[in-house]
Order: sequence, then C-alpha cells, then structure tokens
Amino acid sequence: MSNKEPIQHVCIVIPTYNEQGCIKETLLNILAQCPHITAKLSILVFDSHSTDNTPTIVQSLQSQYPQIYLSSEPQKTGLGSAYIQAMGIAMDTLHPDAVIEFDADGSHQPHHLPKMIEKLEQGADVVIGSRYVKGGSIPADWPWHRKCLSVMGNLLARVILTPQYKDITSGFRATRTTHLKKIQLSSLLSYQYAYKIHLVWELHRLNLDIQEIPTDFIDRTTDLSKFPQNNVIDSLRVIFTLRLRTLERFIKVCCVGISGIAIQFTA
Repeated sequence: MSNKEPIQHVCIVIPTYNEQGCIKETLLNILAQCPHITAKLSILVFDSHSTDNTPTIVQSLQSQYPQIYLSSEPQKTGLGSAYIQAMGIAMDTLHPDAVIEFDADGSHQPHHLPKMIEKLEQGADVVIGSRYVKGGSIPADWPWHRKCLSVMGNLLARVILTPQYKDITSGFRATRTTHLKKIQLSSLLSYQYAYKIHLVWELHRLNLDIQEIPTDFIDRTTDLSKFPQNNVIDSLRVIFTLRLRTLERFIKVCCVGISGIAIQFTA
C-alpha cells in the first residue's frame, strides 16, 4: 500500500473552443465512467470565448449534473494557456487531489480514466496516457505526414530530453496536485500544444513516480483539426530551450569546480 495522500477527489479539466458538435457527448461519456471510479469526480470546462453554442450546451447540463463546472476567458489565448488557467482554477476553487488533462474533441477516450485514477490510488504521482507503449495506438487512417510528425516529434523529444517515457508529447495526463503546485505553471515556455512537453519535463525533474498506460488516440470526427501550423516550430523551440538550460547549468557547475581546483592547486 502507498503511504502517499489518498486520492479522494479528481478534477478533469477540458478546454473548449467551438466544440458544440462534440462537447455534450464528451461530457456524458466521462460521466458514464463514474460507477467505475471510487474517487469523487468533478469536470471543469474552460471555454476560450467560443463563437458557437459550446457554453450554452455545458450550462444546459449543469442543472442535471452538478459536478460539471464552467469557466471562461474573454478571448482565445491558446490551448496551453487554457489548460494552465483551467488547472489553476481547479486547484484554487475545487481543491482536488489530482487533475486530469482531457481534450474535448473525442481524441482522449473516457474508458481509460478508471485505470489512470487507479494508478494514482496505487501511488503513482503522474499517469500518462501513452500512444507508444504496447497496447497504445494512433489513428490508422492518419495521413503519412501526421503520423511522421507525431512519431518523429515524440522521438526527438525523447532523444533531446529524456528517453525514460515512451510518449513525452502526450496531452492525456493525470497529476497529483501536490506536485502541480510545485511548478510555476505561468512560466511554461509555450501557450500552445508544446506546453505539455515543458510540463512533463518539470514533473520529471521533481523525480516523481511517472507511469504510462496504453491509450488509443482517436482523431476528431467533428469539424476540422485544430492542429496549429506553427506547432512543430514551437515544439522544437521548447525542446531545445529546455536542453540548453540544463547544459548551461552543467557548464556553470563545471566552471565553478574547475576554478576551485585551480585555486587549490595554486595555493
């Protein structure tokens, strides 16, 4: 048995922007997993100034499902920014023991939630929904360039940062809030998709028990993909900046050590 704090309350944060075609189904599918989850479950939808009926649909469900909460920002600031704000609001107002990052468009599958939470209850600090461990998958019908970007981008992040995790670019993740509070979320390098790389790197640097479970990533079936064109450049910037920061610290330590040896030798 783990001697860590028990997981009694989990909050799923879901950023939205013009998700009227799928948000109701996503929320109902998550709630359908409640009988398989022992912890109290809350859902915080964070809307980035949708121009469609997304907020209205969420509000229509709140009277029947009081565990659904809605917050919003006055203008769209990016996926990473939305997740960062949503996690902060969840921790400040709902006080959960863990937060799960969950996309609204159906790409993250609710049936994986009980297993993720079970891993936390067994003592894990972070649980990553991994597409690249045995049993995980990416869409078979993805165009070759999407598969290449996903596989090669993840491989590059693992080579440059750490090979310890199979899916370092996953955005489906459960984290104990005691550890999230140790990270200055507002200082993450990206407000777009690459925020997830920086966040898992900061969690890794805390020497936490980070585990992966296999998950199936499903491409959105409603509307067009919201994959930003500059995502690759932004991800490369984050990956290399994080590595350069580490090398800079290493070089400083070496210089201090060499200077100390030189002074002692001279003396």
